[in-house]
Amino acid sequence: MRLFFLGYAYEPGLTADAGGFRKLWELAWALRARGHDVLVFFPRLPGRRPLRAVPARAYPSLDLPLLRPLTAHASLLAAAWAAGRRARPDVIYFRSGVNVLPLLLRRLLGARTVLEVNADVQEFLRVEGAGRLRRALARAAEALGARGSDLVVALTPGLKAMLVERHGVPAAKVRVVPSGTDPAHFAPAPAEAARRRVGLPADRRVVGFIGLFYRHQGVPTLLEALARLRASVPDLAGLVVGDGAMRAAWEALARRLDVADLARFTGQVPYAEAPAYLCAMDVAVAPFTAGRGETSPFKVLDALACGRPVVASDLPSVRALADASGGAVVLVPPDDPAALADALGALLADPARRAALGRRGREFVLAHHTWDRIAERLLRELGAGPGQGA
Repeated sequence: MRLFFLGYAYEPGLTADAGGFRKLWELAWALRARGHDVLVFFPRLPGRRPLRAVPARAYPSLDLPLLRPLTAHASLLAAAWAAGRRARPDVIYFRSGVNVLPLLLRRLLGARTVLEVNADVQEFLRVEGAGRLRRALARAAEALGARGSDLVVALTPGLKAMLVERHGVPAAKVRVVPSGTDPAHFAPAPAEAARRRVGLPADRRVVGFIGLFYRHQGVPTLLEALARLRASVPDLAGLVVGDGAMRAAWEALARRLDVADLARFTGQVPYAEAPAYLCAMDVAVAPFTAGRGETSPFKVLDALACGRPVVASDLPSVRALADASGGAVVLVPPDDPAALADALGALLADPARRAALGRRGREFVLAHHTWDRIAERLLRELGAGPGQGA
């Protein structure tokens, strides 16, 4: 089978390995290992580079406001059409966004289109304070993409229900295929050595967050929890790994809460270094706000792969992951610093429990959430076997 993966992560300051954008590369790599023919398209912009050793093609984009998305979308369409004329793909895989041009490729190349929906975009935009016009455009694009594609991949059952109810997409057309992680990259390592590598004292007890800095990530709840914990955990340290629009506001909040000395903001770190930051943590935190909506967060799976327990907000999609993991994810009410502080304090005081949850989490990832497992599930939904059509 020949598959095109269309990547259009063109936002300024965003590197290609940020958040879920790396998924296209991981899926392509896993499918190629199974004998399939893949081609990943990505924008030729600063910081964009192939993340996996798979066939890839960079398309031009002007690195200027307004022109960046316009030229990226048009160039992507042209590059995929030109490549498809030489060797027609069986499947065109793209992620939900304002770009519906992949549906045109469906007509031009006669290929099946698969749309991945990885979040409730309306909830995300509402929490981020987007205007009505932007929300309306996103809703229209999502509806058009979902209805016009041959298959829709939803990362959670809740996202499938949303697509059926909000856009009237036939339930049989929407298949649930979750996120994954690379347990060879995100592998357990001794905390003391990891702390030295990232510049922390080896004898600290560390809790931390890793991700893109959007409002829905709930980092203020973590900062308030640190303020509550500092008196009872004198050797406490916090890591806040990532970058984005909220960084200045969150750093200012850390100063107001008098935890700037505890909460180290690292900025966005290279993908190669991300495991060291997770392994430096005794506990990883995913403190999503109540308005986060459906999600299948990479950060939780990456931390579990590193053998670290996770404390996360009790949202429906995260609850399903916690139940499936056998309790390796500890749930607390969202937007509740006291509850988060209590959960973190209990784990920090119990090394044996942390180790047991860490082992349980990694076993869960190895059994269900490696990229090879996710590729296998996708192929099953596409009705393809190993190497079919390659």
